[in-house]
This record gives sequence, structure tokens and C-alpha cells, in this order.
Amino acid sequence: MEVKFDFTGKRFVVTGASSGIGRQIAFELAEAGASVLALARREGKLKELQKEFPERISIAVIDVTDSNKLEEAITLFAGDCKINGSVHTAGINQFTPLRIIKKNDVQKIMEINYLAGVELIKILSKKKFSVPNSSHVLISSVSGLQGQAGLSVYSASKSAILGTVRSLAIELAPQTIRINAVSPGWIETEMASKMKEVNPNLSEEMQKKHPLGLGNVSDVTGMVLFLLSNRSRWITGSNIIVDGGFLA
Repeated sequence: MEVKFDFTGKRFVVTGASSGIGRQIAFELAEAGASVLALARREGKLKELQKEFPERISIAVIDVTDSNKLEEAITLFAGDCKINGSVHTAGINQFTPLRIIKKNDVQKIMEINYLAGVELIKILSKKKFSVPNSSHVLISSVSGLQGQAGLSVYSASKSAILGTVRSLAIELAPQTIRINAVSPGWIETEMASKMKEVNPNLSEEMQKKHPLGLGNVSDVTGMVLFLLSNRSRWITGSNIIVDGGFLA
């Protein structure tokens, strides 16, 4: 039996909503009745998403690493209402072998993949936005749990998420705010396509490493919606692995 979620009357913020996992999460939340603030830098892609549920999806074209713009967008979206949760999917993956790692590359990847998510939760945990039993999900990766050559910086950003989730879960529990992570394996997304341009054999290599085959965005979104729902009210500080057996 397929599980159906009802988020009618609830409000969520989703970063990286112009494509991939973020877009699908925003779509499925709106489909389930939620009001969604979809954040990304590509206006055209966001407008395409908004057309799916124009009355439920609000968009803001921003760089999520700009904390002032981020809070401004959330304030405009919230109005006099509270926010029930968020999902941070915004991220970049860059092939960075040790010999070519530059400080600027590290800062860029960490700011988008990790720090923007922390800032999002920091903003939404403020009294003017926070509501009891709210839930926030940060998208990590199996790369945060298992090393891969050339991905040390990306792996570091995803590992940082996992440590932060555990600590924030304890820190925010008195406010009944839940924090969890989801770590996908290889998902066929726009980011994955860019990685394949660098290494044309990558898709075949990843196929061999995933016993259940490569995943798609809907394989991840179901778990995210579960963590945002009250069905997971006793889960916090956890990292849920959705990887088709990659780490088995």
C-alpha cells in the first residue's frame, strides 16, 4: 500500500528547488497540500515548478549562502504564519583531487552544501518562525560515510552535516524541533549528469556498486516526506541511508 501524506495547512522551505531532489520534494509537498517556499538561483526553472501548483508554491530567486536574503525571503513567505519545517538540498559536487584543491573551492562547496543548511535552521528556529513539532531535513550523501578519490571536499561537506544533525537534535529538542539527515546513493539528477561529463564511465561504475541499481529522485523524496511528517515524531538526530545497497 502506497503511503499518502497530508500536509494541508503546513508551510515548508526547500532549497535547491529548481532541479533534482529539491524540485521533487517541493512538488510532492505541494501535491500533499503544503504551502512551499522554493528557493534556488535559476528563475526559469523555479517558474516552471510554480506552474505545477501556483497557489501553493512561492518562489524566491536567491543565493542561499546570503543569509540576509535568505531570511528576507522566509519572512515574506511566512507573513504572520509559522514554518513547519525545511529541506536543504542545495549543493554542488566538484571533482577536487588533492593536487588541485584550492581554498576557494573548499569555501564554495562548504558554504553551499553545509553552511547554508545550518543558517536555514538557525533562522527557522527563531521564535517568530518556529512552531512546536517542526522538522528539518538536511540532504547529506553516502560520500559523507565512505571515501571516494577526488571527492574529499564534497565528502567533508556531507560529513559535516551528519555531525551537525546529531548536535542540533539535542540542542533543539527542548523546542520540540527535530533535525535529521538523509544520505542518498547515486541518484540520476542534473548534478549526476555533470559528474558523468567529467568521467563518462562513472554511470557504469556506479551501477555496479549499487546492488539495487541506480536511484531516482522519488526514491529519496518518500523518506524526506516521512521525516517531515508527524509519523516520524520520535526520530531526531538520525541519518537515514537511501542508497540501493551501496554501503551494505
